[in-house]
Amino acid sequence: MSTADVLNVAGSIGGVASAVGSLASLIGFQAGSWLSSLKQASYGGLPFGIESVRTAAGRKQAVHNYPFRDEVWVEDLGKKGRQFEVLGFLVEDDLITKAGPVVAQRDKLLQICETPGNQTLVHPTLGMIKNVACLSVETMERTDLGRVFEIRLTLIVSGDRIFPTSVISTGDASINNASLTGVAALEDFVKSASTTIQAGAAVVQQAVSTVVGWYQLGVTAINDVKRVIGTVSTLFGNFGRLFGGANNGFAGANVQVSPSTTANDLLSSATAARAAVVSAGVALQTAALNPSDSATLGAAAQSFIASVSAAATDPADSVRMISVLAQYSQSAVTTPGQIGAAMSVMQVALAALLRRYALAQLAVVLTTYQPASHDDANTTLASAVDLFDAEITVAGDAGDDNSYQALRTVRQSIVADMTVRGADLAAIATFKFQAALPSLVLANRIYRDPTREPGLVQQIAPRHPAFCPTTFQALAS
Repeated sequence: MSTADVLNVAGSIGGVASAVGSLASLIGFQAGSWLSSLKQASYGGLPFGIESVRTAAGRKQAVHNYPFRDEVWVEDLGKKGRQFEVLGFLVEDDLITKAGPVVAQRDKLLQICETPGNQTLVHPTLGMIKNVACLSVETMERTDLGRVFEIRLTLIVSGDRIFPTSVISTGDASINNASLTGVAALEDFVKSASTTIQAGAAVVQQAVSTVVGWYQLGVTAINDVKRVIGTVSTLFGNFGRLFGGANNGFAGANVQVSPSTTANDLLSSATAARAAVVSAGVALQTAALNPSDSATLGAAAQSFIASVSAAATDPADSVRMISVLAQYSQSAVTTPGQIGAAMSVMQVALAALLRRYALAQLAVVLTTYQPASHDDANTTLASAVDLFDAEITVAGDAGDDNSYQALRTVRQSIVADMTVRGADLAAIATFKFQAALPSLVLANRIYRDPTREPGLVQQIAPRHPAFCPTTFQALAS
């Protein structure tokens, strides 16, 4: 029997099972469970008979060759997409598939393979495979086969189409929202205080008095001993538990100065930063003499709070100083009459403006703060959120809608930022030992890493690193 006869017999029966069954009967085999388990092959919904299917799979590998080295290094690049080479046939008026004329079947197959997009392949033994692309299709029409068209399909399994997505950094979002908070605060100040300026010199004097009180808080903050000690927190090397602060963080990687920088260099920079705070304070007081020029007043207030923040080398000091300025309030005005009422309105509006500028700067400073632990991140975030919540309440009660919305937005930003940066940090745990041990021994015993000894000393804060207390709190891992 010729090949044409066999294919014609298969076509009269239809499908892959019929073709294989006919061939099996010719060579004396009986159809078994394997044959009965075969599935009707199709691609894109068009059924066809199968002669053979070749499957290619494996891993994507990059082979690296090196000079004077006998071996190669094979780099695994992931799973390779499965490919199928299908040899099959279409039969005129197949009784099983009922696909109709073979020419119409051929045209439909060409249309399926030429149409953009992937199709579903039904493999005789693998079953349904979705998202299969056709790399090429060939059809062969032979006179000796008559109403049987041979086909060859080269197929590959495609993955999902995934596009890169852009995500705004949580820190950048905090900075952007902080700048919008300053604009909103200035708008509410103009709305509240614009009519009171006409009340005369007493209102102007009240504006100056308000900014002077805020300025004095800033000067007191930069004269703090902790800020002076924190000035050298970016020096290279181990300077004991009193130095480092939030410049070390969990990884201790926020070193900002070169190895050649000395303590005298940093102290000189701190002195210059303090002079900049004083200069910005003078400019702020000058701007307060003309509160009707709200743009100049707002710019001077922003410049002052930024100079106070820049005066702190340690982000922890900056957070602490800005938090003090964000809680600013003055004693109530006691002057009676309309003049006193106008002075009170100016005082309340200007104090609110200054606090909101401080909160905006706090949001910026928190983006540079490196929490030492998960607990530290939560504590710092809770303190900042309390300050924002208090001012949000003030803005809501005063009807300062712009500031209210802006403060709520920046509050959400700092919560997201601190949550992300503190999520992977270790928590604080309590450790107990039977005897006082050196910090180096404890670092090796707890973390199996002696290089973490300086950070452990900062957390334990012992009187002497050679005699650490038997019970202390430190990073759990």
